[in-house]
Amino acid sequence: MKLNINCFSRKLVAIIVVIFAQSSLGTNAALKDFSNVSTKSLSQNGYYKLPDGLMIQWGYVTGAATIKTIYLNSSFLNSDYIISGIGVYYNTSESVVVLPILVSKTTSSFRMCMRFSADSGGGGYSPWPYYWFAVGRWK
Repeated sequence: MKLNINCFSRKLVAIIVVIFAQSSLGTNAALKDFSNVSTKSLSQNGYYKLPDGLMIQWGYVTGAATIKTIYLNSSFLNSDYIISGIGVYYNTSESVVVLPILVSKTTSSFRMCMRFSADSGGGGYSPWPYYWFAVGRWK
């Protein structure tokens, strides 16, 4: 039996191309551990874009007793994203309630503040820093 090398090599190349096209290297699918997702910034004010269109963003805002505009690292598809915040409270000697308040949002920024109310009767805009977290669609 004689083996036709030309025919064999073409079939081998075709098989390798099919395997490559169906592997994660030949598609834009994310691996289970998202190690091939390159659209991310893992800094203190960062974001993570997942291949299915979900984006998570987070950040830290220095204290300011006012409403602040926070500019996002990457714009969301629309303004239907969710924002959460938590204040950092340094004065542990008194009982205080700190409340994050979302004032407005666009696809590329939002306005937020922290308000507080103390047992001592004081209250208003919180001068302490806070962390925020946003989840929405990027595509």
